[in-house]
Amino acid sequence: MIVLKAMIIALIVMLIGVPLYAIPATITLPAGTRPGLEELTIQGAAAQLRESGVTDWELVEAARALVADRMQYSRRNSFDPSGRAFERGYGYCVQHSYALKYLLAELGFEATVVQAFQNRFPDGTVTSHSWVSVSVGDEIRYIDSLFFKEETGELDFTPLSEITEIPPAFKLFTYWGAPAVNAHRYYLTGKDL
Repeated sequence: MIVLKAMIIALIVMLIGVPLYAIPATITLPAGTRPGLEELTIQGAAAQLRESGVTDWELVEAARALVADRMQYSRRNSFDPSGRAFERGYGYCVQHSYALKYLLAELGFEATVVQAFQNRFPDGTVTSHSWVSVSVGDEIRYIDSLFFKEETGELDFTPLSEITEIPPAFKLFTYWGAPAVNAHRYYLTGKDL
């Protein structure tokens, strides 16, 4: 019985304490939309992209580029849902990925957010990351608004562990745990990247 009570107390501390750890980092992020950006929702972005007249993979690339240009990577934008992060112009990889997925869905594409817990990046760093799997017709490609080589159409990192879809329940966990992980990285480096 004592062990069970201790486990319940530890769980409560984790559920409350982990997100609270991110609050000091979060409040250092400027309020509102990132300077220089016009107000834009995912639905508005989809309307703009539709008007461009491009289709298929060109439209997918235009959506990817729009999210990449609009959203600055930020370890401090911990609690915004992906749509709000897109509007503000700040976000970490999960927010980027879901903003891109929802934009692609608005454009009529089938897209899924995927992840790998270990990925090697060009600077040698190995860490977890999420990105998007999108299909046009029978072809499926991985795209990422953060680490992507436009000239080759390839990811600019190497997954080292299994690539999996982010299930809905894990999405909630990601929005709970990622703020603390990102805030910790921010506290250690003082940088958003």
